Amino acid sequence: MQVPVTASSKEKTKDPKPRSLRLIYAGLILSALMLAGSGVWYIAVTGLVGLKKWDFDAYGVRPMILAVCGGALLILTLLCYFVHPALRNRSHRLALDLWKDRYRYSLILPGLIVVFVFSYMPMYGIILGFKDYKIKSGIMFSQWVGTYHFERFFRSPVAGQTIWNTFFIGITQLIITFPVPIILALLMNELRSTAFRRTIQTIIYLPHFISWVIMYSLLFSLFSITSGLVNKLLMSLGSPAINLLSDPNKFYGMLYSTSIWKEAGWGTIIYMAAIAGVDQEMYEAAYLDGANRWQQCIHITLPSIAFAITTMLILNVGSVMGANFDQIMNLRTAATQTTVAQVIDTYVYDMGVGKGQYDLSTAIGLFQQIVNCILLFVSNYVVKKMSGEGFF
Repeated sequence: MQVPVTASSKEKTKDPKPRSLRLIYAGLILSALMLAGSGVWYIAVTGLVGLKKWDFDAYGVRPMILAVCGGALLILTLLCYFVHPALRNRSHRLALDLWKDRYRYSLILPGLIVVFVFSYMPMYGIILGFKDYKIKSGIMFSQWVGTYHFERFFRSPVAGQTIWNTFFIGITQLIITFPVPIILALLMNELRSTAFRRTIQTIIYLPHFISWVIMYSLLFSLFSITSGLVNKLLMSLGSPAINLLSDPNKFYGMLYSTSIWKEAGWGTIIYMAAIAGVDQEMYEAAYLDGANRWQQCIHITLPSIAFAITTMLILNVGSVMGANFDQIMNLRTAATQTTVAQVIDTYVYDMGVGKGQYDLSTAIGLFQQIVNCILLFVSNYVVKKMSGEGFF
């Protein structure tokens, strides 16, 4: 005789794993919130109280207790995941995977440590942008001032010109220089001789390894008004000298041309790798159908490397506010550093390193990175809507 299955018996026989996993996830999230909250609590209290009135027993013990509880909860949650009977199969597979690939994970571990130490730990310094930084008090105990430094920058007379120069240089440099590596890669793909192609690749890669300091030295030796080789030759022929380095009207042209000369060849590496992965049978089929090299390039090569192009475009748009600090910092002169060559990065350098206003420079740098992040997500959304391919 078959026993009917009721709703209550179904609930009793339901797999307990989902509930156990939900408890594990809840424990991990709660422990992370407790650890993060204790850190925020401690940092906030130190800035509010100050170094002179600071008393650890009165202000620091409770955040520390919260941190200890969060760490204990995290350890307890991980132990439950590995010893709970309902999750034993899942945790056992994870343990086997970790042990099986232990050497690979050990190779990844140093890289993760380096990224954490040099990329994530310095983020603690972001709070400088919201504090009145005093060297004696340190970052922790300097008083909070809210958005004062942001308001101070936006109200300054140089803010408008600095932001405009950054946007203008970033956008125009993107428009002018971004297509050049793609065109170079397509042209090199059409070369029949492999030896000649490799020679050209080596020649156009080399400028990437020349620093901008040496680059400026080369420009100075060629275009200096008093001792430049080109200007000496022009003056010997009776022509006027070219004031390339100090003329604000020629600064943008020098910026774009040096950027193309130095980085265009190096930028072809990604596109050449993408072209190398294109199926050669498509070219053969197109050739049999009567397509010439130009038609094969437009209808086969370009669509095949579209994902690489869109990825690089999104990354470049996300760094528009960067405006290549190394290049501008080395190519600017006394005649251009406060006009066309004054961008956010150089202004942050002047305020932070030059004048010691670390709190103001941190606030400006934070504003710059927020705008870059917004541009990255917006460009990815637009490109994904237009072409169906995005970076994420």
